[in-house]
Order: sequence, then C-alpha cells, then structure tokens
Amino acid sequence: MSSDDRSNRARASNLLKKRIEINHAYSSTDFDAWLLERLAVESGEHVLDVGCGTGAQSIPIAGLVGASGSVSSLDISAASIATLQSKIPAGSHVQAVASDMADLARVIADTFTTKQYSLAHSSYALYYCDKHLHVLDVMRGALKAGGRCAIFTTNRPHGLVDLAARFSEIPPEVEGPLRFGPTVLKPYFEKNFVRYDVHHFHNVVTVPSTDILIEFYRQTTYYDAAAEENIRAVVDDEVKRSGNYQYEKNGYLIIGFVEG
Repeated sequence: MSSDDRSNRARASNLLKKRIEINHAYSSTDFDAWLLERLAVESGEHVLDVGCGTGAQSIPIAGLVGASGSVSSLDISAASIATLQSKIPAGSHVQAVASDMADLARVIADTFTTKQYSLAHSSYALYYCDKHLHVLDVMRGALKAGGRCAIFTTNRPHGLVDLAARFSEIPPEVEGPLRFGPTVLKPYFEKNFVRYDVHHFHNVVTVPSTDILIEFYRQTTYYDAAAEENIRAVVDDEVKRSGNYQYEKNGYLIIGFVEG
C-alpha cells in the first residue's frame, strides 16, 4: 500500500466510522467522555476543531458552548464535513469547512466567522499533516489571551499495531504518530506556552471474536492482506483460550495555556 493510499484510508469517512464504532463498543474507557472532561469547555466559549472528522468532538462541544459560543470545524474530507453538518443541533453555532489543515490560516481569515478562540483543539488528526508545526503555529496564533491549545494523539503501547508488526512492516505513517506526543508535541509546547499539562489515556480493547478484530484491522492504515491469515490464527488461539482478545490502545493529550 502506498503512502497516498494510507493517507486516503486515514481520511475516508466510511473507514473512520467503522473504527469509531468498534472502538466505542469494546473499549474499557469512553474516550469522548475522558477528553471532554479534560478540555473543560464552558458555556460561551469559541472553539476551533482542526481535523474534526464527522464531528465526534465538534457536536458535543457545540452543546457545551451553547447559543452564546461557537465551534469552527475543519476537515480535509468533504464527506465527513457533510456528515457533521447533518448532525448540527438546531440553534448551535457550528461552522464546518472542508479544507486541508495546512490552509487553516487562510480559512480562519477568509471563511470562518470567528477569528479568535478560547480553545484550539485537534484529536487523532494533526500528525497526518506534513506541515503540523505550521498548523500548531496557526492554532496558537488564533488563541485569545488566556486560551488553550489541546492536541490528542495515539501513543504506545498499541497492542494491535504490535501484533501486526509480527507479520508485516508497519509504515512510518503509523509509527510516527505513536511517537508524536513525546517527541514532537512536548518540545513544541515547552517552547511556546507558558505552561502545559500532559494527560495519558489508558485503554484496553476487549474484542469477543476474531471476526470483529479482523474487521477492525481491515479499516486501519496499516492493513496488510498478506498478514491477515497469521493475525487471524493468533487471535483465534487467544479467543479459544480466554473467550476474547485484549490489547492496549492508548493516547497522549497535551494542553498548552497562553498568558491571560
């Protein structure tokens, strides 16, 4: 699979939907609730959501900011933006735009009604952009005094990636995000924010059948058809032995604060 193919799979709304569904069904920790608790969004805030997908964070945040706040959402997938727009609650101020996050500065200047934000957020997305440091600069520059920037990324250990690595080569586009938090985000936040907090997301996925795990594996950016039979055999053995297959799927959230 080429780098472009992996990038397209990462952004495809149908594959994203299936990954989210399976994660929600079998994870030990509710990621959305965990994240929203730490973002601590309040009524009246203006929030920028970069790489918003189909609105997993934009929609609940819209409910939290209320009629006096707003959410400005951006994603490269027009299909994801269309899905998000179909879910916007009546009375909410959500503006959703399909664009590459590398063009975020232009979108804020020319398209978004809101220009400054109390929270700039991105989950499971920033590492897909080659210009991620530029995007971080734009997000930070769009913050109001006292605002905060929150980025969530995958983090090791990741049991399914480790299982797949036994039978196929894991591409750099997958390995990079697993190191993105401590090696890229932390140095940036240390340099550019008056203070920052790091939160580690600990999660165990318990899958009750081999077919479900293989279905999830097929949606990933590191899927390799040649490895599927070997992975199925390993998972089959464990399911027969213990009744399920468990693996860790963790994350890294960093929140930086600007001077008030």
